[in-house]
Amino acid sequence: MDDDLLRAAWEMGAGGADWHAVGQELGCTPEAARLLAQRYERDTDAEAAKSQFSLFDL
Repeated sequence: MDDDLLRAAWEMGAGGADWHAVGQELGCTPEAARLLAQRYERDTDAEAAKSQFSLFDL
């Protein structure tokens, strides 16, 4: 999956665009646009969690 597409969906949704507008801009259904944004958020959260360290591990 193209990370730029995922990021674009997330940025537009986070910026206040409704999913119909996001889907139209990306050439997909509103539901697909919402799912793309959710996947981007899930993927970035998972990457951030991998980078975290516990204060108790120091």
